[in-house]
Amino acid sequence: MKRILLLSGALAALAYAAHVVIGGLLWAGYSHLMQPISDLTATGAPDRVILQIILYTYSLFALVFGVTGFLRFRSLGLKTAAWGMILYLAMQLVSLSYSFFPEDLPGGAPTFLGTMHLVVTGIIVPFTIGAPIVTGLGMRKAAGLARAGWFSVACGILIFFAGGASALFFARKLPYFGLVERINIGTLQAWTLALSVVLYRHARPGIADGRKDPS
Repeated sequence: MKRILLLSGALAALAYAAHVVIGGLLWAGYSHLMQPISDLTATGAPDRVILQIILYTYSLFALVFGVTGFLRFRSLGLKTAAWGMILYLAMQLVSLSYSFFPEDLPGGAPTFLGTMHLVVTGIIVPFTIGAPIVTGLGMRKAAGLARAGWFSVACGILIFFAGGASALFFARKLPYFGLVERINIGTLQAWTLALSVVLYRHARPGIADGRKDPS
């Protein structure tokens, strides 16, 4: 059962992708290239309620993955990687507050809730960058997890630069902000999905103690 729960990360990534795709299909005129993902659940967004339900599903899967990933790394004696999952859990717990602080749609008057949305985003940034980097550093020398560790570190570095570009595009109101943001968030979801599958495979009977390299 614990091994199956490791796939909750893959389900989380798929739920997040579904939220973006479905939201874009339901909202006529929505631009994935220009608009941020958070517009889909902003105050006054046409399909906010149903998309928020999908996001709650995403958060549930993500939290389950964070806990099971932490327990898996701890059982393997990978303390640094376990700390990476703690950062991931912190990111997910903080992100739950987005439901209380929806974004203000572009062109509307700034509100307290919209301002707090930006504050929460600022708080989440170090966790978003740190989770894949710290997890990856802790996996580098583990049997069967080394390549995934380097991939994890690379994802963290990409998130750092894409996140910085997103902040620049947002501050200067540059076009194609939606595209840049999707590179940032898409990398995080790709990392979550890949790590989930890697840990699931690594926990196969016969290699669960980490002594046999599954690759």
